[in-house]
Amino acid sequence: MTSWHTLTSDEALSALGSGPSGLNSEKARRLLADHGQNLLEGPKKPPLWRTFLGKFKEYLVIVLLFAALISFIAGESANAYVILGIVLLVAVIGFLQEYKAERAMEALRGMQAPQADVFRDGKLLTLPARELVPGDVIFLEAGDKVPADCRILDETRLEVIEAPLTGESMPVKKDPAPLSEATPLADRKNMIFMGTIISYGNCRAVITATGRNTELGRISSLIMPRPVDPPLKMKLEQLAKRQAILVLVISLAVFALGVTRGYPIIDTLITAIALAVAGVPEALPFVVTLALAFGTQAMARKGAIIRSLPAVETLGSTTVICTDKTGTLTTGEMTVREIHTYRSVQVTGSGYEPVGKFLHNGLAIDPGSEDIAQLLKIGVLCNNADLNHDGSKDRIIGDPTEGALIVAAKKGGVLEEIRNSYIEIVEYPFDSDRKRMTTVHRSEIGGLEVSMKGAPEIVLERCTFIACSQGIRPMTEEDRTAVRAASNDMAKRAMRVLAFAWKHMEEHEPLEIGWVESDLIFAGLMGMMDPPRSEAKEAIRICQNAGIRPIMITGDHPLTAKAIGRELGICQDEVIEGVQIEEMSDETLQSRIKDVSTFARVTAEHKVRIVQALKLQGNVVAMTGDGVNDAPALKAADIGVAMGRTGTDVAKEASDMVITDDNFATIVSAVEEGRRIYDNIRKGASYLLSVSFAELATIFLGVMIGLPVPLLAVQILWINVIAEEFPAIGLAVEPAHDSIMNKKPRSPKEPMPSRGLMIYTLGISGAIVIGTLGLYAQALEAGQDLDYARTVAFMGLGLFTVCNAYCSRSLEGSVLKMNPLANKKLILGMVASILSLLAVAYVPFMQSIFGTTALGIQSWGMILAASSMVVIVSEALKKAVPKLRL
Repeated sequence: MTSWHTLTSDEALSALGSGPSGLNSEKARRLLADHGQNLLEGPKKPPLWRTFLGKFKEYLVIVLLFAALISFIAGESANAYVILGIVLLVAVIGFLQEYKAERAMEALRGMQAPQADVFRDGKLLTLPARELVPGDVIFLEAGDKVPADCRILDETRLEVIEAPLTGESMPVKKDPAPLSEATPLADRKNMIFMGTIISYGNCRAVITATGRNTELGRISSLIMPRPVDPPLKMKLEQLAKRQAILVLVISLAVFALGVTRGYPIIDTLITAIALAVAGVPEALPFVVTLALAFGTQAMARKGAIIRSLPAVETLGSTTVICTDKTGTLTTGEMTVREIHTYRSVQVTGSGYEPVGKFLHNGLAIDPGSEDIAQLLKIGVLCNNADLNHDGSKDRIIGDPTEGALIVAAKKGGVLEEIRNSYIEIVEYPFDSDRKRMTTVHRSEIGGLEVSMKGAPEIVLERCTFIACSQGIRPMTEEDRTAVRAASNDMAKRAMRVLAFAWKHMEEHEPLEIGWVESDLIFAGLMGMMDPPRSEAKEAIRICQNAGIRPIMITGDHPLTAKAIGRELGICQDEVIEGVQIEEMSDETLQSRIKDVSTFARVTAEHKVRIVQALKLQGNVVAMTGDGVNDAPALKAADIGVAMGRTGTDVAKEASDMVITDDNFATIVSAVEEGRRIYDNIRKGASYLLSVSFAELATIFLGVMIGLPVPLLAVQILWINVIAEEFPAIGLAVEPAHDSIMNKKPRSPKEPMPSRGLMIYTLGISGAIVIGTLGLYAQALEAGQDLDYARTVAFMGLGLFTVCNAYCSRSLEGSVLKMNPLANKKLILGMVASILSLLAVAYVPFMQSIFGTTALGIQSWGMILAASSMVVIVSEALKKAVPKLRL
């Protein structure tokens, strides 16, 4: 593989069979056929029919299909069709939700560089970026996204933002001179890479690699399929297996008992089917899918698009969030944070939005005061950037550092006045040797004004005067020492520091650079940085309060990482660098990662190792990011969270969730929503399992003590599929309780249901069994016929189910203290459930189907009185087993 950065420009052109005027069209066509289009191949998506059929691989769905098969064999075709209808409905909802999410992702995706200016046949043409080939010579200027990996041929003050590739937020100055073989990627100043952005200047460059052969393509190839299923899916499969084994054992036992007692085989088989139907919570897959679907819609309204339904629960169980710094915790936009004249002034606000205050000792001051106004004026005059509002947000055209100075002047309300009052007549530009920029402007009131900005030491060398509170006076050595100390203090806090100076000149004075850049008046310093998002600190506090550990992983400088980490409350002092990670074994990394929450100067490979080390410790890891360098770790994490606005296509494809507003706080909101959804799924599971266990035990115990089968299979199915369903929908959308983000995340190893929840579920089941069998036995003893007694058992079980649904609103606190109207869908579901039960008992044609009959007032009184037992037992269990964490 050719090391393009070691070659001269001419050697690179020769090796690629090209020249200064580029390729001819014929050769470009041949190369395009050989290398393929300049595109990153996304992961191949399965056809829609395969995605749909995949919904039938869920273990609980398979159990339901088996129950339907047995129903067909036994001649209970109506039961079988109802079960198959539920299975189909669950599959359709899951498929449509994933399909809608994928369509939303398609809307977010855009071509990484749709067009490029390329020299073909000696002419500069604009062609689709996908048609570029190695050897093409292209022209790039400020604002362009680099369409392929290139070797720079010549440049004019070229600066490139490489944050999408390396994580470094500051623009990198480029130089076409050859470099040594050992030069690392981030320091190859004669190369530009696909996906990075030209922030300043322009260049001609020859393409050295396209598509999957670029550095961006190499990183995307590190993205491997996730080897394990999401926690919720595994828990539901374990639950289905346990439930299937229980149902099978009991059904076989009852069938064997019936045969040995001499009962007809068909009747015994029907009883076994009733047990099988009773033991399988048919509505559980539907309720789980519904809760996830409602949750994803709620998240989408808040700016989070879920690309896979099970990812919601994973996010809610997250114990660690590994977040990139640039553009995720920070704005990705350079901002003036501090001004130092004869006093220290803080500037509030973040990013390019020109809103903020100037504070001295915590009190707002007038930015029009002489010392601040002079500093802002120099920043505007000695500047080539501009601030543009595109209707949705403010953007900088030009160098981000110069843009920060423009935004500061806009905050101070002096930008337009300065620009309207001065005309530039000469500029001495900044370069790596001079480390300063100087301009001369003519004022509208007469005379010339010199403005200089640059590295503090360089500017200080050209100053003989200093502005202070009493006016302008000669600069002393003590003054220089004080300026250096202030500059060093800012630098230690990860700020980029610029010094500013000025002087007046008369029209007749010479404009030679030596004269212009001498005897200047030192105005002050400005410290700037890519600041934390205003909402990030509060979002991180909420995460920590919720038992979620935030970890910052960045490619930026350690000092910058430490400063941002301290400001946000992520870290205190220690930062681990990428070179240290390379020297660590996996065991050492796992040990160190327990105490360190900030990592700097890391590569894509380092990020993946960090994520894997956290997962080996038993954490559920979420990884946030927007750059190409984040993609492998996004895929390696339990859930990857990509940014929708600034995120690269590679990052989005690697993610499970996309944040459309690029707001870290939205992630916290998504975590809360994930917890709410998971809590509601647990409530629904407990509710449905308690009824299934009760039905199973009622039939089993009834048969064991010699009673006729208390409930028919079709009656059980009506309760499981219809009467249970309506309240379950309400439980799926139960609002989040106030304490939801004050609890630690649940262990990903916790079973579904947990030990405490199983005790609660079995307690409720016991109450339902006692009530149902008691009502059934009392009706038989009172001399009622079998259909009447079964109707009493059926209605009793139905009303127990409705009461159980309301009690399931909270598994921790008393539902008697909750506002019943806070979940109107649940109330409506309970009403619908009761109406469906009454229809079975009182509508004539349904009576013939379900074997029911109308009940008398005395029976209704007993049923209503017995129903209250569920509420009493639920309240008692919540108080009796609080330490088991329901």
